[in-house]
Amino acid sequence: MTLGLVVFGCHGKEAAKAPDDEGCVGAGCLEEAEAALWEGDASKAREPLQALCEDEDAFSCFRLAELYQKGEGGPKDLDMAATYFERSCRFLYEEGCERRFELAMEEGDDEAAAEYAHLACEGGRMKGCMTGGDLAMKADDKEKAATFYEDACKQGDAEGCTRAGDLLYDPNGSQFNKARALANYNSACVGYEGRGCLQLALCFYEGIGTPKDVEKARVQFKHACELGVDDGCVNEKILTAAKGGDAVLQLTSKSDVVKSRGLEARDVSCQMDKSGQAGLEAALGAVARHRRKLNECIKKGGAPVGIKWRFEKGEIKTVSGNGKGDKRYAGCVAKELRKGGASGKGSCSAILLLGDVREAAAALPPKEPEPKPEDAAPEEPKGDGAVDPGKISGRSGKSGLVKSK
Repeated sequence: MTLGLVVFGCHGKEAAKAPDDEGCVGAGCLEEAEAALWEGDASKAREPLQALCEDEDAFSCFRLAELYQKGEGGPKDLDMAATYFERSCRFLYEEGCERRFELAMEEGDDEAAAEYAHLACEGGRMKGCMTGGDLAMKADDKEKAATFYEDACKQGDAEGCTRAGDLLYDPNGSQFNKARALANYNSACVGYEGRGCLQLALCFYEGIGTPKDVEKARVQFKHACELGVDDGCVNEKILTAAKGGDAVLQLTSKSDVVKSRGLEARDVSCQMDKSGQAGLEAALGAVARHRRKLNECIKKGGAPVGIKWRFEKGEIKTVSGNGKGDKRYAGCVAKELRKGGASGKGSCSAILLLGDVREAAAALPPKEPEPKPEDAAPEEPKGDGAVDPGKISGRSGKSGLVKSK
């Protein structure tokens, strides 16, 4: 019984009782458990597995936890499942740590989930690192999140590399953090994560963590394009056409909700020379200048109207419906917007909430689910590969976030 109390962490469940004295011993327990599971009689496997677990056999603890979790060989008991996953974790079976934090997540226990995600990550489980990062972000601890994502990156999770890069990327940050952001984006690109290639290109173009190199930026934009990132295709063409001269990049910014000058829009996406929320608000602001006329298109109540528009040299060049929202009013809205102007260069798509905003919001079409990523790995990008890890600006990108000074 003393062992049962020692092996639990702060979030341990009630200790399980040891088997009766008449039960199996040592190798006999293993044989008994294997035979019972082979015959499909899990009820006879629980006691020998418990005996083995008491002898600190980590996999036996894990297997017993699964029986309790699934209700095999006896009643389903998630508390006991948590107990034995904890034991398998403490006895250094890392998948037990992973399954324990999954249970904690299902129960909404972020504190326990964070503890066991950390242990799973230390044991080489990528999911533990990614979950640890997500929980740290939820707690608004970006430094801890960056460390978790970097650990996931080192274990081969390309998305973890990109997330770490995003948290370390800061044009006004320390040179050390800039170099680490570059290294993480590079690792993401090497792992065929398209947005990692895109961000790596921006690092080269803006001189973040490395001297500015427009040609290297063009190559990485090309890689992003080959991996299906539209911004990569657009900007590779821009830099190719510029032939080393000045160029204005076109980057996509997206937001579920944007408000500007009294006009509200949903599902806003713009590819333009201004990025981020400020850029989206500026683009919508050009449309909002015509808000009164646009609202007059809605004869009664409110309606969501989907439109897309292209602007350049102070003019709105083209406007049409984007196939979303209430299509009845798209023609009227397009006609009014063609009379307007907009600074900068780019194209946007949005659903405008016109007339009565609440009624328009209530009539919004259901949001389409995100497409699932393909299981198969993408083809290797053609042409020059990404920069070799560890050869970027002479920095290695070791773990451990350092605050910008």
